[in-house]
Amino acid sequence: MKKLFVIISSLMFTLLFLGPAYGWHISGKIYCDSGIIGQIDSWDIPLVGVTVRVSGSGGFSDQTTTDSDGYYYIFLPDTPNNYTLTIGPEGLPPGSQIILPTPHPYLFATTVDTVSIDGLNGLISSSTCQAGACWLTAGGVKFDSVLGIKAAQRGPRFSFGGNTFPGCSPTAGDGGQWNFVDHARKLHFQGWRVDQVVCGNVPGIPPGSTSPPTQFNYIEFSGVGTMNGIGGNKVSYDPVYFFVRAEDRNEPGNENALLPDGGDLIDRVFLRVYTNPLDPVGSIIYLLDVDGNAATVDPITITGGNIQIHISSCP
Repeated sequence: MKKLFVIISSLMFTLLFLGPAYGWHISGKIYCDSGIIGQIDSWDIPLVGVTVRVSGSGGFSDQTTTDSDGYYYIFLPDTPNNYTLTIGPEGLPPGSQIILPTPHPYLFATTVDTVSIDGLNGLISSSTCQAGACWLTAGGVKFDSVLGIKAAQRGPRFSFGGNTFPGCSPTAGDGGQWNFVDHARKLHFQGWRVDQVVCGNVPGIPPGSTSPPTQFNYIEFSGVGTMNGIGGNKVSYDPVYFFVRAEDRNEPGNENALLPDGGDLIDRVFLRVYTNPLDPVGSIIYLLDVDGNAATVDPITITGGNIQIHISSCP
């Protein structure tokens, strides 16, 4: 009898401390879509401190916040019921949009055969998830005597080169430098401070880039610089503000690679230089763009050189 009592006591102890893990519940993780591909993958960042709520018929309501792994777990009553799950808004990054689960708020039900829902993960879209998550180098086949560096080129008219957030650091070299020369108009733009970097993927082509492997294929950055004339041109603007979009679509990334894709997998670059940070479009002094519309971002393909996005040393 004593032996039986010990066995029963051990069983009760096990149920007492492990039993809740088998109770009626819902669980999952909440991620931020770093790769901007609309689905959860290994690049995505778990979100900490996001509020997850569940309410059900009969007045049930409970909530929790995600832990350091983005994980949430909510106990449910031990009877079949219909529920609504809501993510946030508390704890979500600014400007968040909920991609998964869909639709949101998410409706689910428990039954005598379905007492738990595990792995109901959420995916959030926010520029916060991409900010500072990548860096850029660009160089190429043409040595530019004005810049004194190797620089990619756009036909005989343009050359450019530089880096941004070197090693993913916003403080190294004031966030990087970006040089651009329009030889036909005798203008030299130099971005000497980079304040903001956002990374993402171009719709319509495979996400990510291959050399080095990253989850992104475009980078957008902005900051402060100067625009000066060269070769006798006396124009001078100091300071100016700028916005660049560079697309790392292939290796090598230029038209000289003779890619059979009609241009989809050729690297591209866009530049907008302006004098008023409160009115970028209305104060344009220089625009490198396909259609000449300063309000849209339509990068041109490059004919020489290469654009490379990096993430290897990012936090």
